[in-house]
Amino acid sequence: MKYIHTDRIKNIPNTDIFDQTFVFPKMAQFEETAQTKIIFLKELLAEKKNSDIVPHLVQKPAMYSNMYSAKDELEIFESLFNEAIKKQEKIHIVGVTLKEELDILESYYADLWFMRDDINCFRVDFSVPLVTVSANIENLMWKGSDYKAQRDAIYYIPPIRESSQNKALFKGINRWVIAGIHIQNLTQGEKEFLASCVSWEKILPLTLWKVLFYNLKEIWISGEKEEIQIAYM
Repeated sequence: MKYIHTDRIKNIPNTDIFDQTFVFPKMAQFEETAQTKIIFLKELLAEKKNSDIVPHLVQKPAMYSNMYSAKDELEIFESLFNEAIKKQEKIHIVGVTLKEELDILESYYADLWFMRDDINCFRVDFSVPLVTVSANIENLMWKGSDYKAQRDAIYYIPPIRESSQNKALFKGINRWVIAGIHIQNLTQGEKEFLASCVSWEKILPLTLWKVLFYNLKEIWISGEKEEIQIAYM
């Protein structure tokens, strides 16, 4: 078994070095502190619900994404971002789903000199930016084409978006633009999803550790630490 530390992976003493299991620390809940205000897009986007979509969901379940539209989400995000910069207030926005939101952050982080040209990636000291974000694990697990089979099983707020937005979230994690992954209550299915991310190198182990725990501590978000085990192939 292998434990994921801040910047290294080490075998756990008295365990099989060939055992294909990672042990990850994870922040159980996101709790704001005096330094950082936490804002859940879910709560603000729920106020923008377009109930006219409801009658169409039986025939076209993918229309659920329009019930809480990308346009409304982006407007909310831009308002929160601009207000935080204006007031010099440190906020963490939970539940981003859009490439357009990440483009705003990339420009902001580039202005803060966090872009590394040698690796075409950001290396962000997350204690510095006024605005940081997390993605919900559901928006990583599912994409718009899954509505046909899953229907109301994936009717989340913010909604599952199309595949291009799903890809943008993974890119945002691996480029260090998305600071965290928000997981309300870790299920077996979500553990298997995280294991597949490691196995298929969609998210590297050290990066996954950071978005589950270390980056969030750096942002000054509080939360109880728990450990999870992920077996990989």
